[in-house]
Amino acid sequence: MSLPLSSEESTPPAEKVPYDILAFGVVMIVSGVFDIYIIVANPEYRLTVLGWKLDGPLLRYLIFLFPLFHCVVGYGMIKCRRWTYYLFMAFAIYGIVSPAINYFRFPPPHRVRTILLIGSVIVIAYLHWRKPYFKT
Repeated sequence: MSLPLSSEESTPPAEKVPYDILAFGVVMIVSGVFDIYIIVANPEYRLTVLGWKLDGPLLRYLIFLFPLFHCVVGYGMIKCRRWTYYLFMAFAIYGIVSPAINYFRFPPPHRVRTILLIGSVIVIAYLHWRKPYFKT
């Protein structure tokens, strides 16, 4: 039995993050940055959560949680962290329930809500299929 000659031999090579998960991470971070821009550029913007339009001074701070979440999940996907999978799935459930409630609560057109609902289901199914890659 021989001892390793250098520290390079004693540590296994790091696994590469799959390009599709890396792309999801980048998209999440870009989405967070765009969300921040939209919020700052439109001070009259009111967040709709579970069929209710939120308003008030506290909303100005709470509204930034969504872009922050996008950036945190994007970082986790780029690093392929296990917690990212569960955090994304929890938020994805909200991303299905809230637009579904808004779909019935607000008048048409529902193009954006419909795309969000269908897109969320597709992304959830895809990332569930890729779950084994979220290891660390």
